[in-house]
Amino acid sequence: MASHGSGEAIYNVFCRRFLSSLVWILSSVFLVACDFHGPWEYYPEEREVYTGIYTYGYVMARENPYVCFSKVYQLDEASSQNFAFYDSASVVIVGRFVSGENFERIDTTAVLEPESSRPNCFYTPYLFHGIYGESYELNASFKWDSAGHMVKSTYKAVATIPNQVHVKGMSKPQQNGDYVWQNNTGEYDLFYVDFLEFPMDMEFVKVALDYDQSVRGVLSIMNYDIRNGESQNTTMNQMFKGMTDADETGYRGVAMHDPLEEQQNLGFSSNRTVAGNKNLDTLYLMNMMLPIGKITVDLYSTDDAYIDYMDKVKQSVSDSRFVPESNIQNGMGVFSGMAKKTITVEVSGDAVGFSHIAWANCKDTKGDNSDSWDSRGCRLYQDIACSGMNNEDVYLDGLQKANEKASLLYRDSVYNRHVKSCFASNVKAAMMLDTTKWSQFLPDTINAEDKANAYADGLKRYCVANNFESNHIADCSALKRDCLEDPEQNYCKEYLWLWCADRGWNLKDYEQCRSAFVSRYYLQELKSSVLKREVENVCYGLGAEPKICENWCRIKDGHIECQ
Repeated sequence: MASHGSGEAIYNVFCRRFLSSLVWILSSVFLVACDFHGPWEYYPEEREVYTGIYTYGYVMARENPYVCFSKVYQLDEASSQNFAFYDSASVVIVGRFVSGENFERIDTTAVLEPESSRPNCFYTPYLFHGIYGESYELNASFKWDSAGHMVKSTYKAVATIPNQVHVKGMSKPQQNGDYVWQNNTGEYDLFYVDFLEFPMDMEFVKVALDYDQSVRGVLSIMNYDIRNGESQNTTMNQMFKGMTDADETGYRGVAMHDPLEEQQNLGFSSNRTVAGNKNLDTLYLMNMMLPIGKITVDLYSTDDAYIDYMDKVKQSVSDSRFVPESNIQNGMGVFSGMAKKTITVEVSGDAVGFSHIAWANCKDTKGDNSDSWDSRGCRLYQDIACSGMNNEDVYLDGLQKANEKASLLYRDSVYNRHVKSCFASNVKAAMMLDTTKWSQFLPDTINAEDKANAYADGLKRYCVANNFESNHIADCSALKRDCLEDPEQNYCKEYLWLWCADRGWNLKDYEQCRSAFVSRYYLQELKSSVLKREVENVCYGLGAEPKICENWCRIKDGHIECQ
């Protein structure tokens, strides 16, 4: 069974905007320069804006297929990406797969089902691996609400899986300006690179590829994690000398990577030849963009459909001179054939760890500290950092699960007892462990104001995380009324909304988010037929559902009616 890692990586890439390749820009400029017509001919006539469903998906060699869909929102419509935009759906892929217990190559149909955490993305839990050189047909149909009208939409697409690229070796820059070639002799595609410090940090590692004409382009995705780090002796940091102060590690607040993310898009190269030079012969990895430590780079071979998506569909969004062309019949987006080659790179050098960079970035030391920990990653990371959890466990568990485990570490030691940013986390941990007193993990020297603030914030965090269940040192009754029952918007509701959003509005696993979901929909007056449907689902059977529903929903003639 294929992991969902590739699916999420490709989906995230589809949902981010790419810059055009330099070659395509230059060739476009050249063509325009040779055509001396009036400016009115540079732009086509106004065309109808696509308002249907976008498709983003692939069928991949030696992995299972993965396809995501998204509706086009109206201008005043609230986002509902965490919930299925459709009432019913059917997604199948027909072709020759490696399938079954005996790993046979058979012509069959893979029936895809929605992911539980991402209901607009479809996968199969069974073995349906794509095969190099084979073509596959996607058939998808949806019954959904389009601008207030229930419609049925059907989409088809064909994709062909290209062959893998082969990495012949790397030409690695040296501090003295020379290049050293490392041949790829092993079966593990493992390379060793020394990070070049200023002033040579803007040199490129040149990756030599071998490929055939089935490969129409290569998408490069770099994978890293909290165990990596960044060099501080770089051109970027030299530029900020005198403008920002370095801390005890040398970190100035300037990072090339988000330390709480795990992937970075390195760009897309198409199989084109310009002035006798083939784009795909060499891929370039900028030395300055390489994290220190062990990283991997996934090289996704793509078919022609992905080229059209990059050059025409995505370009047309920002430039009306480009007419979108997609292989999705009756729709827009892309269904592409792909093959993945992964290389591992061990990057050596002095570095500041990503855990330190994450702490420094999340903790705003200016002013009254009110803007600290104000992103999803930072909010999840705060309890983790305060607990002293090691980077290996954070990597293995991921931010959300590690956040839930953080309080358990306080059984052995209090890692950041005297750090003000951790006071609320320390109080929450004491309540989670149901210790003898809520201030057990606070310093004895804490002043009265900080202690009161730590209690209020820590209690709020504990109660929300535990669905407002009190224990002998934490009384959640007042917060339960404010968060779950009060029909007015307040600070407790706003915190609960944010807490649930950080967890993808998972109404199944977090009962407190059901009430939050209903109150947010009505109090913020959100416009969305999808959200309205989900609210009615939550409030159906009024007596057994959140008390908050009673403020907007009533049973009439045996049926539930909500505002």
